[in-house]
Amino acid sequence: MRVLSIAPDIVATAALSRDGIIFIGSSDLKIAHANLVAVNLFNASKSALRDGTEIKQFLAFLAKNAEFSSGDSVGAAREALSLISGKDAKADLPAFQMNGRKVTWRKAEGPEGVTALVFREAGKAEELAKALADHKLFIQHLIDVLPIPVYLKNLDGVINRCNDAFAELLGQDPKKVIGGKFADVAPAPLVSRIFDYEAPLLKSEGNVRHEIDFEMDGVEKSALFAAASLKGPSGAIAGTIGSLIDVTSLKQAQAEVAAAAQRLTGLLEKAPIGVGISNRDGGEFQFYNKMFETLLSLDSDGTVPTDTVLLSERYREKSLQDMDMLGELQDVELRIRRPADSDARWLKASMEPLTFEGQESVLWWISDITKQKLAARELQNKANNDELTGLANRARYMQKLSQCETVLRGTDTPASIFLLDLDGFKTVNDTLGHGAGDWVLVETAKRLKRVARRAEEVARLGGDEFTLFFINKGDEKEMAALADDIIAEISKPYMWEGNRCDIGASIGFTVFDAGYCDVTEQLRRADKAMYEAKEAGKGRACLYRPELEPDLHRDDTV
Repeated sequence: MRVLSIAPDIVATAALSRDGIIFIGSSDLKIAHANLVAVNLFNASKSALRDGTEIKQFLAFLAKNAEFSSGDSVGAAREALSLISGKDAKADLPAFQMNGRKVTWRKAEGPEGVTALVFREAGKAEELAKALADHKLFIQHLIDVLPIPVYLKNLDGVINRCNDAFAELLGQDPKKVIGGKFADVAPAPLVSRIFDYEAPLLKSEGNVRHEIDFEMDGVEKSALFAAASLKGPSGAIAGTIGSLIDVTSLKQAQAEVAAAAQRLTGLLEKAPIGVGISNRDGGEFQFYNKMFETLLSLDSDGTVPTDTVLLSERYREKSLQDMDMLGELQDVELRIRRPADSDARWLKASMEPLTFEGQESVLWWISDITKQKLAARELQNKANNDELTGLANRARYMQKLSQCETVLRGTDTPASIFLLDLDGFKTVNDTLGHGAGDWVLVETAKRLKRVARRAEEVARLGGDEFTLFFINKGDEKEMAALADDIIAEISKPYMWEGNRCDIGASIGFTVFDAGYCDVTEQLRRADKAMYEAKEAGKGRACLYRPELEPDLHRDDTV
């Protein structure tokens, strides 16, 4: 049985993660989903990672197969269970080693009310940060539209990226240039000159700008060379970024750059998603397009907005730290309500670091996902609620029973299950039509919620059958009195379009110790008691007792 439904987009996002991720239900501690990284990391424990498996089974696997730094695997597994089931939304869990791999893991807040367990092999964080630093710098988004020759080169002299203009300057195919060493694709005189200027940039951060002369294919050329150190997320120098511009066409190139920038600005202004750039230190927005302004209902009074319209001060620093570590933050869901908005709205935002107008800045991409969130919520309601009465449906009711059984296990808490069937309902349907029958069901739901307002759950199982679940609301005498109150409420006249509907109720109920029971069995017993109430003349309540099934309780009667 699946414990919790995880949205497909969240499963897809988890599949792209380089960390192992296990989603568990926050209330019942059952596994809802494990991504492929987690499955591969614990390959021998695939059975313990199936959807619906209790996290205790997985911790038992770790206690048996993993080596914890404390040396006490069982104690470490118990400590992990205590932290996972604790009230803290985030916690670092005991590190361990398995199959020669050191693993750190932590508890984190997951999406849609679930808890996430995030596993990371030691050293993976640095690899991830380097990979993202190599491939996710903002300038890479602009390189292909710039008319000037631009390249990125690592410490080994390998060109990680370049545009067509740079490859054309060298008279090479871009596919041959990217991934090759600069010394293999450029003329020796040019390589020598650039190497001399770039050597200091690989030792300490800086930049250079020179006009250089070199020979290519027997032709003397002059170009304006500029380069700067390229730093990774860790702060260490990872290479250089440089450009070569033919001085003879410099003015034309400058005009083309301006035109390209203008085109890019125009495209951003017309983009169907919000785009903004904020200052890293103060959070003031240096640029945002019309869609960004509309989505956030920004004031047009001349006041410069800051990123507090998206992030509270509490989460701002953490979000920036996570962005620095990962190189970017993708698809963060934010719920905001601006003063001009009548209702809150949901936004999906992404953040990337970049340098803008000589300052450390943050690039924002935002889109409105309010309709998708509301649609998902509506689907969830339809999946959990009876469409006609609005009560819980069978699936939600059985999930509630299962959750309570888990939570109350080992306690002395009394509980009770009521099963109610309407008397006379078929006659109403046959004589007055299904419209009258539907109205009777809706009216019955209202009466049940009114008279049994202390119930943990009121549900419609199907047809004219309803059920109620009580925890710690009384003993057999008190539950019997409540059953009589329900029968009295249902027996009051039902009037539909001037027609009297003769409706009554037969109830079967059980009273049991919730800490030591099988709630599914208790539901069956309530059904048996309801059958006895029907057989005894309807319009009454029957408490389940072993005497109703002597063959099942033969040992109890001896």
